[in-house]
Amino acid sequence: MVEEARRSPDAFARLYDEYLPAVYGYVVRRVNNREIAEDITSQVWEKALRSLKGLREGASFKGWLFRVAGNTITDYYRTKGRRQAVSIEEAGEVANGKSAVAVAELESKVSVRALLAELPEGHREALTLHYLEGLSVEQMAEALGSTPNACYMKVYRATKALADALDKKGIRSMEEYIG
Repeated sequence: MVEEARRSPDAFARLYDEYLPAVYGYVVRRVNNREIAEDITSQVWEKALRSLKGLREGASFKGWLFRVAGNTITDYYRTKGRRQAVSIEEAGEVANGKSAVAVAELESKVSVRALLAELPEGHREALTLHYLEGLSVEQMAEALGSTPNACYMKVYRATKALADALDKKGIRSMEEYIG
């Protein structure tokens, strides 16, 4: 489909439809703000459209796309500085007491974000790409400009660091942490 997308706007639109939710999910988890994530996601797709001809044959499109997303996020933080934020919608759900489920869900998100925030950036990125975005080690290698073996080790070390962080808090599982 990538070869076809290089020649046809309709084929690129199909790639966009297929990968937009994953890219947006990755970006919103990294910036913790829906509006900023929407802006960055649109920049990612603009860059992807302009650079698609440069994607080497046989390379993973998904891995390449996440590399574009990661670089765009890095550019954002470089120019804007690092800020943590909860969206107005999420805060409004809690403030208005819409539901106990919404409160519990937000508390879980905040707890997981807080725990991930304690980890080094490389560990956060490895955990996000592999477990939250579902990239294979090979796709991660493409996204990070690394080798599969190096990515495997990054995931292993990040998982160990997460387990150590939980252990330091006296927590045996993520369910215990967020529940």
